[in-house]
Amino acid sequence: MEQSPRLSLSYVAPNQAQKHVTVNESFRRLDALVQAVIRSRTETSEPASPVEGDAYVIPSGASGAAWSAYDEGDLAAFQDGAWARIAPFEGLRVWVADDDELVIYDGAAWGVVSGGGGGSSETAAKFGINTTADATNRLAAKSDAVLFNHDDVTPGSGDCQVKINKAAAGDTGTLLFQTGASGRAEFGLAGDDDFHLKVSADGAAWIEAVVIDKDTGAASFEAAGVSPLSVSLDDTTQPMLALTNYASSAGGGNFTFQKTRGTKASPSAVNAGDTIGGFFCKGYHSSGDFSGNIAFMGMKAHENFTAAANGTSFEVHTTSDGAVSRAVRMIVHEGLVVGAPTGGDKGEGTINAVGVYDDNTILSCYVFDQALDGVVDAAKWDGKVPDRRIIERDPETGEITRDETIIRNHEPMRKFTSRIGTDHDPLTLDGYARHWKERRHLAAMPNEADFDPVNGQLTTGEWIQRLVETAEIQAVLIEELNSRVAALTPPGKP
Repeated sequence: MEQSPRLSLSYVAPNQAQKHVTVNESFRRLDALVQAVIRSRTETSEPASPVEGDAYVIPSGASGAAWSAYDEGDLAAFQDGAWARIAPFEGLRVWVADDDELVIYDGAAWGVVSGGGGGSSETAAKFGINTTADATNRLAAKSDAVLFNHDDVTPGSGDCQVKINKAAAGDTGTLLFQTGASGRAEFGLAGDDDFHLKVSADGAAWIEAVVIDKDTGAASFEAAGVSPLSVSLDDTTQPMLALTNYASSAGGGNFTFQKTRGTKASPSAVNAGDTIGGFFCKGYHSSGDFSGNIAFMGMKAHENFTAAANGTSFEVHTTSDGAVSRAVRMIVHEGLVVGAPTGGDKGEGTINAVGVYDDNTILSCYVFDQALDGVVDAAKWDGKVPDRRIIERDPETGEITRDETIIRNHEPMRKFTSRIGTDHDPLTLDGYARHWKERRHLAAMPNEADFDPVNGQLTTGEWIQRLVETAEIQAVLIEELNSRVAALTPPGKP
């Protein structure tokens, strides 16, 4: 063997004359191959004035006195004033000066080292960092962290984006998170072009937690036996959920509740009494846990649903002090039912309640004080009128912004006493008659000119108070009539 098997370095033969020629030839070859640097591997024209030590990889279509005889991929090195041809071998590495890249010969073609061969400087069959890539995971890395940073060298645009591109809508383009090589969470385009986020407890059964429709942007949530959406904020005054609607129409931020019986794959109609949607409330108690659903506000089906019949009702439930179970307090269907009165819903526009209380319903027995005692104690009757306490809170923080007590006097009593002793004294037959004849209304009732049937100036309590006062006045006047009749009746006559 006259040459080394890998670098083809000529051996010095025994008793060889001019050994320096052979040795120098090997040195020149080593100089070209060890830590090899070439100027270019795309230059097709043989340089007219090369510099000693210049080297090139011959590209396709090369021309020149020497280069035209070389094969594509050969290494051409300018040494001792002439071009030397070096045939590449598998594993030979060369630094390319004009491209600032390291290339390697794979036995057939040159490729950048990061490309792993294959004849292309921009592609790689597979690549592993601190691990071995395989046919499925062609890019693999073992690392505590991976950083994708924006390009501040070229420089780039300042952006940084990772693209996952699939072939068709029915394919999958996702990011999969695993524990012990078993899937636990996945998000992306899974089997269609909607955005999916799904989770798994075992890597086999998956729950689609969130699906965002590609056309509308609408998000749907699913969960197995628990609330699919839970928001928890720590000691904040900000709203936990804010809905903003930007539109030229009158619509606002809305919640839409949808309810079916059956399953997602096979839904069926709701039945009367089914809750269509609502809000439940719980509170944390002293035993260290949240309460049950101690308050409710929501919509229920009032009949079995068909395409032509969708009767609904709105209900409010609360829990009494000292109790742990809520009860129905109000139902709105066609009319309003408060509590559990006899007869239930009385129809559209009606109210049926166990009782209605109005703090304008106040006593009017001062009529009898005046009739029996000849005087009304104003302070006593003012004391029987409840003051009003007004408390206002900030809707976001719950802090009290107004705490005011409004002192109220017994205004109907004052109006009554102001007429005593006048031409319109309500406790005299002539004064009472004179009032309704001249003013066309009873003393305690509103007059026609001031009455507004549309805006309803009087509350129910005020109407009741005036009616009771009128009845008491008339009771006094009836007794006055009885007394007069008795005085005119002869003795012994009934």
